[in-house]
Amino acid sequence: MNDRRIARLQEQIKERLAEILLRDIADPKLGMVTITRVVLDSEFTHCKAYWSVLGTGGVADDKVRKDTQGVLVRARGLCQREVGKALHTRTIPHLEFVYDAGIVGGIQMNKLLADLAHERELREQQKNVPPGTEPPTAEPPTSGPTPG
Repeated sequence: MNDRRIARLQEQIKERLAEILLRDIADPKLGMVTITRVVLDSEFTHCKAYWSVLGTGGVADDKVRKDTQGVLVRARGLCQREVGKALHTRTIPHLEFVYDAGIVGGIQMNKLLADLAHERELREQQKNVPPGTEPPTAEPPTSGPTPG
C-alpha cells in the first residue's frame, strides 16, 4: 500500500476513535483518554491504537489506567465496527488498544530535570555564601499554591 495512503488512513482512524470514545461510550470508568497515535500495517489487517489517560498522579493513576484499559477492551468491537463504517475500504483492520507510557515518561523526565536544576541552583548559592553564614535549605520546588 502507498505510504501516503497508510498515513492518511491512520489519521482518519485516530480521529474517528477519538470521536467514538468521546461521544459514543458512556462508561463512567473511562478516564480522560487520548489516542496518541495509530499504527496500521501495510496489508491493512492489523491496527494498533496507542492511548494514554490523564490521571492525578501516584497510585490512583494505576487504577484509572486499569479501569480505562478494561473499558477499551470491552469497547473494541464497537470501535472496530464504527471505524469500518467511516473508512471506505474493502477490509476492516483488527483493532488493538495499546497503552502508551510515553507521556507519563515525559512528565517524569521533566520533573527530574526541574529537580536537577533546583539542586544546581542551590549548589551555586552555597558556593557564593560567605564563611560564617548559614547556606540556604535544600527544599525541592513545589508545584502549586504556597501556603500563607
